[in-house]
Amino acid sequence: MIVLRPRAFYFYAPKTLEEAVNLLYTKEDSKALAGGQSLIPMMKLRILNPKNIVSLSKVAEIQPKITKKDGEVYVSALTTHDQISRSDILLSYFPALNVAAKEIADQQIRNRGTIGGNVSHGDPSANLPIALLALDAKIHTKGPKLSRTLSIDEFYKDLFLTALEPGELVTGFSLSVQKAGKQAFMKVTKTATTWPIVSVAVNVFLKEGVVESARIALGVAGPTPLRAKKAEEYLKGKTLDDETILKASQLSIEGVRPPEDVNASSDYRKHLLSVLVKRCLKQVSGR
Repeated sequence: MIVLRPRAFYFYAPKTLEEAVNLLYTKEDSKALAGGQSLIPMMKLRILNPKNIVSLSKVAEIQPKITKKDGEVYVSALTTHDQISRSDILLSYFPALNVAAKEIADQQIRNRGTIGGNVSHGDPSANLPIALLALDAKIHTKGPKLSRTLSIDEFYKDLFLTALEPGELVTGFSLSVQKAGKQAFMKVTKTATTWPIVSVAVNVFLKEGVVESARIALGVAGPTPLRAKKAEEYLKGKTLDDETILKASQLSIEGVRPPEDVNASSDYRKHLLSVLVKRCLKQVSGR
């Protein structure tokens, strides 16, 4: 019989970041609760059984916020998917993130789910990490001993495993406007509310039709969000014609080993990733 009720736990609702970090660090077997759209279902199924839950909903320093200052856009950890999807600032500079948030599950989940929780969960099928990887985001954290700023390239270590140390929390994200090129985000799902079978985000700088640089992020291509570095390197100095786009889409899946499950075989996922890379590059080329 499937149990849909979590085990008993202690619940804490700190009001400051320092208090939240201290609780997570000192309380045995503790988990941070942001929007709860991943943690709560896993607790109900008893995949996770933490003894202590530290709610972040009242922590003043990470309340929802999207601001632009000195060439950077800052998004705080408790900003919801819905707020990201509706942000005029993000739509102006980082539309890939805007679209990725808009295509998360359904409106109820977008109302509750947060960018901090989505990224910290470490799920390679989540939308926002793929967009943030293509956009070269910086991740700000607060731990019991120090605060850090991490490149998203170094944040993901393995399936559901990140660079966060015990007691450390994601506090927000920085996106450089100078790194905002032509962008696209696409995914393949069975239904609008199910997890992606695969997803792709691209961020390409074009000068007079020639690629100066590119970042291509792949979702559900492995245990973590991945970059298609061979394809990125190949695109430099080239125009985005049909031949170039086809070759880049082929290079994007070289060496990747997507997982296999009831939704898709590994080979089918590779095929879909290649198709989405091709479609994304065509979109940013304006063709």
